[in-house]
Amino acid sequence: MAAPAATAEGGVPPIGGKVFDGKSNTTGEGAPAAVESQGESPLSAEDRLLLTQCETRIQAFGKAAADAGEAFQTIKKRELHRHYRMTWAEYTLARWGVSVSQVDRLIAAAPVMRELSIPNEGTARELVPAYREWGADSARALWQGTKEGSDGKPTAKVLRAAVQSAKERIGEGKKAPDPSKLETLARKAVARVIKEEAAAKAEKAATKKAPAAAGEAGQPETAAPGAPVEEASAWVLPDSAVREFSRLFVTQAEATGRKPEEVALDAYDVLRKHYAAGDQAAT
Repeated sequence: MAAPAATAEGGVPPIGGKVFDGKSNTTGEGAPAAVESQGESPLSAEDRLLLTQCETRIQAFGKAAADAGEAFQTIKKRELHRHYRMTWAEYTLARWGVSVSQVDRLIAAAPVMRELSIPNEGTARELVPAYREWGADSARALWQGTKEGSDGKPTAKVLRAAVQSAKERIGEGKKAPDPSKLETLARKAVARVIKEEAAAKAEKAATKKAPAAAGEAGQPETAAPGAPVEEASAWVLPDSAVREFSRLFVTQAEATGRKPEEVALDAYDVLRKHYAAGDQAAT
């Protein structure tokens, strides 16, 4: 990727270099918004050269790379952003289109990304506390255990679980145990999280199927003509049974001169008394 265009002022470009995405720090044509520095730069010639080198690295590698994080760290530590007469927060937003918190997270994760060859800043960020408190060997052991426990597909979520489990077992501020123990702790924690996620996913799928199954069960059964009448459900009568009862009630109503619904109620009352008497005899 091309380096920023040099200017007459010590090779340091004006504000308006490569942005991290096409939606921030751009003009209507998609070009980076430019904010020119005014007056003579407060930086020495050496610092202006260093600023150019750092910004070239950021442009070349993007915000997700360890190299960019290290370049940002240099600019922040040496206060090279003073060239633009901006604060650190103003510089990150105006020059690169990202918030100061995003850049600071990248700076914190850069050593972990470099040491453990983790390309993703979001994932590496989860190891920053362990890296700072226990050192590179401990962070590497947690990373290795996470990869093994996740079948070579570690995510920020499972890595967070591994680090949290280690901190709970070891305790804040205490010396880290042997790396092999950390690796084992991470592997077990990740396996547990993956198992819980699989169980939750299966439960969710079963919940989705349950209403559909219940709806199908609630549909009355339709018997083929001439087929034997199946035993009625305790909750829903089959269509064939309903039709037989209806014909019976209509026939009885025509024979007695009564309404079919009256005959049906009398039949229900007879059945209710019959089963009530049976229950009392059983007791």
